[in-house]
Amino acid sequence: MSVRIRRFATRSAALAAGSCGLLALSVASAGAVAVPDGMPTQAQTDLSSSDPGSPGSGWGDMAGGNAARPYVLSLTVINGGVSTPVVTNGTTTPGVVPSGGVTTVVSPFNLCPAGQTPDGSCYSTPNRVGLTVGYGATDTTGYNFGEPSVPVSPTVDANTIFDITVALNTLGKSLRWAWANGDLLYWKTTNLGQDNATVRIKFKPAPQPFVNSYPPGAGCTATPIMNCSIQSADADVLAANMFFSLDDTLDPALTGAIFATKNAISGYLEPGGTAQAPSLDMQVASTHTKAGGAAQIGTLQALIPAAALLNLYGILPGDASTAFSTTRSGASGTNDAPTYEQWTEAAEGSDGLLVNVEGITFSVPAYRVAGKLKRVAVRAKVRGAKTNITASISKCSKRSKCLATVYRLGKDPAKQYIATKKLVLKNNSVKAKKLSLNAPASKLKKGDRLLLVVHSAKKKKKLLASSIATVR
Repeated sequence: MSVRIRRFATRSAALAAGSCGLLALSVASAGAVAVPDGMPTQAQTDLSSSDPGSPGSGWGDMAGGNAARPYVLSLTVINGGVSTPVVTNGTTTPGVVPSGGVTTVVSPFNLCPAGQTPDGSCYSTPNRVGLTVGYGATDTTGYNFGEPSVPVSPTVDANTIFDITVALNTLGKSLRWAWANGDLLYWKTTNLGQDNATVRIKFKPAPQPFVNSYPPGAGCTATPIMNCSIQSADADVLAANMFFSLDDTLDPALTGAIFATKNAISGYLEPGGTAQAPSLDMQVASTHTKAGGAAQIGTLQALIPAAALLNLYGILPGDASTAFSTTRSGASGTNDAPTYEQWTEAAEGSDGLLVNVEGITFSVPAYRVAGKLKRVAVRAKVRGAKTNITASISKCSKRSKCLATVYRLGKDPAKQYIATKKLVLKNNSVKAKKLSLNAPASKLKKGDRLLLVVHSAKKKKKLLASSIATVR
């Protein structure tokens, strides 16, 4: 897979001194260095680069302008049992934000100014879309809820939950994955792959380092992250921000995936491995220490949605919590043992697997999430009215019976960002290493992709094999 190196576009000269793009804009005064409010408002961000007062390339430079950009449909601030609606039935027209009022800014990353030809350093549509939760501060937007420059209403602290629904508008078809600075609690995607796609997220603000001036060669916000060897943060702030990656060169099965970090400058996600042994690679960048000198200790949460589990890994969501391993590489350091939690649509908005890694030391550790099971070779072929499915499962025998289940995933190429499966055969008893099953050809046709799942027949029903194949 080719990797394109990109850097975030700066929004103004003043902000460029702090960092590139939204990740630097998501901070304000705190710690050893006072960083004044200064992120553009939504109205300023909607301007084109040719408009007076524009901080740089804005939504006005994109075909369709402001009316075509993503926007916040709803925003609710939750403190304890009290929910305060801030935005309801939102549109692309910015509302009036009072001083200290909670607000959002949706920003384009690396959008070419009108008239400039896209050349890899900028694009005709942004390659990422940023979303910052902030507060009104005169003619700018503040971001540091740990030490706001004006009183914020409703109150926001580390225990506050933001419940946000975003309409991706004309950019919905290009969505792949998302990253958030925060404590991820809920994630729901609707109409993926369409212009009317929406995402709903519930998350808490999280600590984030601020670096006043990045040294030459620091690629803390590059994609992929190249280098971020910075000893100390200049300030420690409490912020809530995220971005949506629109890089449609990545595997469509990752559409709707999200990962979140605490005490990190930025993160990057990319699929890795092979078709037979797929993996998910994530990078996290931060300073070695906080502004006060204490070690910078981060957290990584990664939600692998059901579509990716099924189509990329060949694992059912219900089996996923015991089917994966997470290993660290890149920068030396330590972290706590990873944990795995099954998420469900009813409780957390999405069916999938949440990978959680705490106690991370920096500067740029990389984590690879891969299946622990060795993929078994599965063959499926239509023979008259039946489709014959064969595989060798080493742990199945007369003394150790197994149960085999077959699902149809759809044709290849299918819309792999949709988590659909249809049960074809359920709990077939297997009493030998060589598995041979027959399914009606009407239910499993040539060209269909299938998922074969084998569990032990014993009480705990341990997962023994889970592999994808295509009917020939």
